Amino acid sequence: MSWIPLAAWLAGLVIALVVLGFCAYEIIWKTRRLQRDLLQLHGDIGGLADLQARLAAAKQRFADTGIR
Repeated sequence: MSWIPLAAWLAGLVIALVVLGFCAYEIIWKTRRLQRDLLQLHGDIGGLADLQARLAAAKQRFADTGIR
């Protein structure tokens, strides 16, 4: 009968290791995904800054024509 507590502790340890392993996998996977998304957002910011500069130049050209 002394093997029952030992088996329970071992089963609990195995379950805890599985849960911790799954949590570590999820954290690593989500970190990589967020880093990839961050790089994409930085590219989008660059594109928006370029668009802002082009719009400002177009606005200036329009103002220079004197058309109202």
